[in-house]
Amino acid sequence: MTIWIVLAAITLLVAGFILWPLVQKRPVSGNDAIPQDDTDIEIDHDLAVYRDQLSEIERDIERGVLSAEQANAARIEVQRRILNADQRIRSKSEHLPVIAKTSPLRTVSAIAVVVFLLGGLGLYLDLGRPDLPDRPIASRAEEIAAIQHAQSVNSDRIDVLNRAVSDLSQKLIQDPTNLKGWELLGASLMALGRPVEAQTAFLEAIKLSDRDGDYLAMYAESLIRGDNGQINATARGVLKEAATSNSTDPRIQYYLGLSDAQDGNIAAAVDRWIALVNDAPGDASWVPMVVARITDAALAQGIDIEGRLNVAKAPQMRGPSDQDVANAQQMTPEERQEMINSMVDGLAERLESEPNDPDGWARLMQAYMVLGKTDDAQNALKKASGVFADQPELVARFDALAKEIGIIAN
Repeated sequence: MTIWIVLAAITLLVAGFILWPLVQKRPVSGNDAIPQDDTDIEIDHDLAVYRDQLSEIERDIERGVLSAEQANAARIEVQRRILNADQRIRSKSEHLPVIAKTSPLRTVSAIAVVVFLLGGLGLYLDLGRPDLPDRPIASRAEEIAAIQHAQSVNSDRIDVLNRAVSDLSQKLIQDPTNLKGWELLGASLMALGRPVEAQTAFLEAIKLSDRDGDYLAMYAESLIRGDNGQINATARGVLKEAATSNSTDPRIQYYLGLSDAQDGNIAAAVDRWIALVNDAPGDASWVPMVVARITDAALAQGIDIEGRLNVAKAPQMRGPSDQDVANAQQMTPEERQEMINSMVDGLAERLESEPNDPDGWARLMQAYMVLGKTDDAQNALKKASGVFADQPELVARFDALAKEIGIIAN
């Protein structure tokens, strides 16, 4: 009940602050009609007399009645009287009575504020849940512990990556021709969300490798992430150069397709992505992400992809035997789903006892995302990053995979 009283008091206070300027009285302006009293008439008469005196002084000068010195003295005296009259006018206006003056705009504004407040109350009564029970801290102990653990793991991962960046930077100062060092530095900076800094590292790797296609792909990705996912002319040129090399890095064709899509050529993007998926190895962890892109684009643009996509090449946990395939064909959809879940659970259990398997963790993350288990995918990412915290290149690989398949790291 206390919270209701507090909220009501705050609402009324805010409403008062808004409505007060709209309803308070103000002094009338010069445009308002005010009856003139005897003082007003006297001041008007004096001002008229003073204006006539100034005109008379000018005429006296023309007739030669007054010298220039006398005329100046006379003007000063008349101007003094005018200023005195003006002061009387100002003094009178400061003591004008306060008259209520309500304009239509003020009335409409006040009504709008009241309607807004009443509408907010009605919306809360319709959608709010005042009957929702409290969630005491004690009942959320496991949830809080999980959040704290995730924060701790993420903090440890960031510390490891920062140390790796520092160590690699020192080593590269001493040995700037270390190609692998520049690659790891760029990967670590990308994992830390510093793509602009990673661009320098990848440029050095490109120079040392004689413009190797893999390093061109890494550099292009750093340019794209540094530009909030937009593929500018520089990134497009780097990707096109990489496409002419012997590199099989999937980022090349994926980002070229994304460039087509950003230019409005969705059909060309779908064609490029389909070719990329169909040529992918069977254990490629990024395939489902690209397949999802293809499906969404085809659905949005009405593009027919029936029979064009070889989804059988999506990554698998452990290759099922011929008997498993035969049994699966006889299962109901529910039974087939249960079998898939058991296979994924089996992979997760194996990784708990044999965690030193980066490919296994990658497959597990991908499997959870395919099944729609985003929370489990996030947990797998945290565990994998913790297991390989001392290997920044693997942590960077997991982070890159997470971004590709849509895992949001906590």
